[in-house]
Amino acid sequence: MRLIRHYVFLVLLVVLLAWPASSTLAQQPPQPICFPGVPGIDHCIDPVFTAYWQRNGGLPVFGYPLGPLQQVEIEGRVLQVQWFERNRLELHPQNPPAYRVLLGRMGAERLQILGREAPAPSDATPQPGCRWFEATRQNVCDQDAGLGFKRYWETQGLRIPGLSAYEQSLALFGLPLTAAQFEPAANGELILTQWFERARFEWHPNNPDQFKVLLGLLGNELRADANFVERPFDPRGGRTPIGVEINRTAVASVATRLNELRPDWVRYNGILWSEVEPVAGQRNWAALDRVLNEIALISASGAAPMVIVRGTPPWAQAVPGSACGPVAAQQLPAFASFMGELVTRLSGPPYNVKHWEFGNEPDVDTALVPGDSQFGCWGEASDAAGYGGARYAAMLQAVYPAIKQADPQAQVIFGGLLLDCDPSFDASCQPGRFLAGVLAAGGGAYFDILAYHAYTFWSEQRSDFDLNVPKWSHRNGPLLGRLDFVRATMATYGVSKPVMMNEGGLLCLGANQPCGAMGLYDDQASYVVRMYARSWAADLVNSVWYTLNGPGWRDGGLLDRSRQPRPAFVAMRFLRERLDGATYLRPLTTGTLEGYAFATPTREYHIYWTNSSTTAPVALPPGFIAAYGPTGNPLAVGRELIVGFEPVIIEMNR
Repeated sequence: MRLIRHYVFLVLLVVLLAWPASSTLAQQPPQPICFPGVPGIDHCIDPVFTAYWQRNGGLPVFGYPLGPLQQVEIEGRVLQVQWFERNRLELHPQNPPAYRVLLGRMGAERLQILGREAPAPSDATPQPGCRWFEATRQNVCDQDAGLGFKRYWETQGLRIPGLSAYEQSLALFGLPLTAAQFEPAANGELILTQWFERARFEWHPNNPDQFKVLLGLLGNELRADANFVERPFDPRGGRTPIGVEINRTAVASVATRLNELRPDWVRYNGILWSEVEPVAGQRNWAALDRVLNEIALISASGAAPMVIVRGTPPWAQAVPGSACGPVAAQQLPAFASFMGELVTRLSGPPYNVKHWEFGNEPDVDTALVPGDSQFGCWGEASDAAGYGGARYAAMLQAVYPAIKQADPQAQVIFGGLLLDCDPSFDASCQPGRFLAGVLAAGGGAYFDILAYHAYTFWSEQRSDFDLNVPKWSHRNGPLLGRLDFVRATMATYGVSKPVMMNEGGLLCLGANQPCGAMGLYDDQASYVVRMYARSWAADLVNSVWYTLNGPGWRDGGLLDRSRQPRPAFVAMRFLRERLDGATYLRPLTTGTLEGYAFATPTREYHIYWTNSSTTAPVALPPGFIAAYGPTGNPLAVGRELIVGFEPVIIEMNR
């Protein structure tokens, strides 16, 4: 296998060095680079790093990708990174364009793990013919005439315009941290090595001249070391997935109920660019006074505010008359500037906004809704391939760096997708191609969390309500089916991002039906338990019920018109109380029972239901404390529980 891989390496090296640099290629969206013929390499280079990888040495410098693009916490910052055999590429979007991709300090990290950190030698002096680094008091020398570590360091730097050759090499390898010395390789052979901040040089005198200096596989070594701890970014931040949306202007009227419910997330729609900057370059922040008061109330409740930004002013509209539609390309810098100032203003107390969403259901064609619509409308039906997704991708690419520069902890949410239909099931489904259009245009690196919507409709029939949406019943309904679709679409483009369902609920299908009197409200309480148990088990960041304020669209509100709690409110409050600080353990589904297990530090909770009028027995588990219905109502128990359509929540000691 090593011979095969070495051969593939040489072939790919020749191909990549001959890669054309025509202006036509330069204008194309970046594409992933994959290695289908290389054994053991299953991942592609993410498009955000492909140009950097190619321009700065490719395989010899970085090696093959070891995993997908991922979010991790490094020195207090949330960064998108991709691991390679010899290095780790990091995206720093807040930096100037030439410095947005940086290399990890993996040489320093590896030496620290090996316990080989040492102060710079005080007695070291420059050696003739070598390059001297005063900062670390180390020499870098050649091992043969015109060949060796010195020549390699000086000639293999990054290709960053405006930097000297020395600065380019420093950016790629960093400063030397040790002197050249013999060290044992994995096979026991002694190899002359020298450590740098971002690399380890190895001298292989029996290789051809161009391969006498090789870079150590620090990426492989770090990831394999049991003492290396990488902290993947947790977008949930210890919160439950329980969230609600509150309509704009309604927050103050439901503030008491919000504090009673204590959801972990509140979606707010939203801030309109057009209100603040109706005239280009003239921002009237006082226009947001009422909005900011509402956001401050949300933050004071302990919830994480998720704020939608929309409303393109007339002077910036790509489609005249469409405020919900795309921003004109030439005005994207103005929008980025606006977002940078907005994030700076709202990132700290009393607002504490860390989650920013752009548009609401952007996968709707501009022509299908009024220009002042609260949802849509970046879609473009005439774009058969991507349904206008490229326009949305260009917007994300413009605003993402400005947001991260204003607040490195900010998270950018892809506007919640309507996903009216599934193009993999219905070939005529054009809107379903919007997400693919965004990713194909290189938008995958410029958002942190993907969002979608998942309403379902009530019926009197005792069956799984999620199957009452015909266009998604083939994928088990909108909640899990759309999740499966968006994850599969991202995977097609080598993108892996956390996902949230940020608008959903159980609604009355007919606008004039008396659903409430027929049983809707009690069934909404049952659906609250179903929705959050399924969402948690599916690793969604959150699920957002639309809305807290009532009576809500199609009677979906958790409160009624008089702001009195409906059963769904009581059910959500009970779940929030019991599952505070919980983690998902495992599925419990068996036979006709659907079930999930969760645990807090002191309690374990098993949640069961059937999706029909049938019932099934559940034995009382060890440590049993009590059993509850959806709203927390205690249930009488014998030696076993009989579970039916209404969810049962079993509490026990751990």
